Amino acid sequence: MLALVLGVGGTPPGASDDSDAPAAVLASSPRDRAEVSARRCTGRVALTFDDGPAVGTTLRLVRILRREKVTATFFVVGQHVRAHPELVRAIERSGLLIGNHSWAHEQLTARSDREIRDSIRGTDRVLRRAGVHPTHLLRPPYGAMNDRVRADIVRLGYRPVLWTIDSRDWANGTAPQIAGRILRALHPGNNIVLQHDGVTRSPISVDAVTRVIRTARRRGYCFTGLDERGLPGFPSPLASVSVRQGAEGGFAVATVRLDRMAGRRTAVTLSVRSGSATVGTDLADVRTRVVIPAGRLTASVRIPILADGLAEPVERAAVDISAPSGVRIGRGTASLVIGAVMAARTGRWSPVRPLPSPAGR
Repeated sequence: MLALVLGVGGTPPGASDDSDAPAAVLASSPRDRAEVSARRCTGRVALTFDDGPAVGTTLRLVRILRREKVTATFFVVGQHVRAHPELVRAIERSGLLIGNHSWAHEQLTARSDREIRDSIRGTDRVLRRAGVHPTHLLRPPYGAMNDRVRADIVRLGYRPVLWTIDSRDWANGTAPQIAGRILRALHPGNNIVLQHDGVTRSPISVDAVTRVIRTARRRGYCFTGLDERGLPGFPSPLASVSVRQGAEGGFAVATVRLDRMAGRRTAVTLSVRSGSATVGTDLADVRTRVVIPAGRLTASVRIPILADGLAEPVERAAVDISAPSGVRIGRGTASLVIGAVMAARTGRWSPVRPLPSPAGR
């Protein structure tokens, strides 16, 4: 196989891909059924953490989730993100998902429509300035939401998300007691657990996470993120392909890009198709599985272009992506343009150099 996949590796330690997805519940389509494990799950558990990011606590929690190979969703406060943007970058790099939790943890039912919009948009801005790619999920602080607030949230393009299990970690309890509350409340079907990584008692709550994960798994539960509807599952990004043109004797570079974070490893099959340029004669016959690890948006493949020593006009082929796993196909075909050897020598074209591994973009 004459292709080099750039920026593609195995699932990061913290990135739950398909291994923990519930086959019986999550596999609602043929594509999903092909992705998930054959084993059945008692129910799905989506861990969520509010009020961070916080120095010390958040990174310790991220390390635990990475070690246990569990995806979770962090509903972050805008002013905390502004103070510590490096923490949300660490969350995303670990394959975890990020949601909006307002600017200053204000009770939105006590705010005007304009104040609500400013709070939500301000948090989104600082997240994007930090270089991360938040979901369109929003958890109103305190769970305080009436019809007006819900309408404001939806008009801004967000999906409000509450919870089914309140750990009450902010109020009282040792780590074993907090874990016990969560484990007793788990039930078959969907579970959304509320914990905190940004309050005074958060270190105690974080101490409960390992016990929750390991005990729930022994009972047959599977851990997921939150999908676009705010339900336990995973987002389904659109995957599109683009190509950087190349010259004979060099490489073209095909890049597969997701339109949002997936919270798990995703993959497509990339292949080359003849046009005026012939596969096998003018360029390598490439067909490869391209894996995008959790915490990344892109992966690139170098496609060797063969040199025949002839002065030829510009030739074209096509690059296709198919067989999606964890994604939907957006732009599934891109044109691959080959410059002639003579043109390359005159400087109008230059061979494509290897790309650096994409750092979460």
